[in-house]
Amino acid sequence: MLFAMIARRLRPTLLRAALTPLVAVALLATACDKVPLTAPTESTITLFATATSVSPSGSTDIVANVIEQAGTPVQNGTVVSFTTTLGRIEPAEARTQNGKVTVKLTADGRSGVAQITAFSGGATSEKLELPIGSAAAETVTVRAEPARLPPGGGAAQIVALVRDVAGNPLAGASVAFTATAGTLSSGVSQTDTNGEARSTLTTARETTVTATVGARSGEATISVDGALGLAVAVSPDPPIEGRSATFTIVVTVPTGGNLVRRLQISFGDGETRTVSVASTGGTTAVAHTYGNDGTYTVSVTVTDSANNIQTQQLVINVVPAPPVTVSLTASTLAPTTGQIVVFTASASAGTGVTIRRYEWTLGDGSTQSTTANTISHSYGSAGQKLVKVTAIGSDDSEGLAQLVVTVS
Repeated sequence: MLFAMIARRLRPTLLRAALTPLVAVALLATACDKVPLTAPTESTITLFATATSVSPSGSTDIVANVIEQAGTPVQNGTVVSFTTTLGRIEPAEARTQNGKVTVKLTADGRSGVAQITAFSGGATSEKLELPIGSAAAETVTVRAEPARLPPGGGAAQIVALVRDVAGNPLAGASVAFTATAGTLSSGVSQTDTNGEARSTLTTARETTVTATVGARSGEATISVDGALGLAVAVSPDPPIEGRSATFTIVVTVPTGGNLVRRLQISFGDGETRTVSVASTGGTTAVAHTYGNDGTYTVSVTVTDSANNIQTQQLVINVVPAPPVTVSLTASTLAPTTGQIVVFTASASAGTGVTIRRYEWTLGDGSTQSTTANTISHSYGSAGQKLVKVTAIGSDDSEGLAQLVVTVS
């Protein structure tokens, strides 16, 4: 009984002694769960990004490799923390698997160079610099569509292609456009997924457009073709119906300008003619005859080697042809039968018109056509004879004269 009493008294003490190591182990395990596992001293952390740049609204993976001094990966579950000077890291800390951890850098709309650092325990990485937005631009190539405008100017689309250091198109970069002349539809534009930003230039003279992204820029020059000189005149002025008029056309090629490809003239009466002219321009003459009087609009069109078209118009008033004036005389107005009578016609026409022929009606049924203005005739019967002469000009204008002779 004495032994039983002693055992009952010793049992709590022995139990407490037996439980103490177990409690210590449990407490140590709990403490290990609450204290993060970090890289051992002298470990090395190496950072790299999966992209060479990030757009202002984009993201990329950041990978950290953590290697112990012995050259082996750190224990799985080692916590690595990250910081950045631009944008945000998600998550800000992560645990390794086979010595590697991957997080994501997300841009916040700003442009610049993000400096990213990773650390674990006493190990810290070198700063990884990653350009974001405009800061990532390495080259800016500018082109104009079209690069050459017609005489008088027009509009051209300006396209700026932005690439990063790896030659990849850079999306979301802000591009500033400036021009030495004319107007731009937009002074600032964002690059699309193809790395292109656009603006429209309207100008009437040669213009250089510059596109700037961060510290990089590019430029393109848009030229404006010089207009071909074109002049037209007519002689005589005014032209005369039925008579040839001469149009003198002068084409002038500006220094360094496009050459002449085609020259046409439309006379305004339904006839259009292609005119031969040297590619370097010059003076050419074209003859044309209007069949009717009236007002006509003459159009001269020249096309250059770039298919630019220049037109010059001339309004002319074609006047009726002046009539031929004719007078008729006879050597006698009272001849006897068988007596020779000499008839003489005196005719005049407008400037440049000659009398081409004379048509005679002698009053006794005989007719003659002559180029001379005189004719001799005798009558075989008595009576009054009506003599007529029609003078016809080189332009087909006509004039009539007549007289009566009395034959006895």
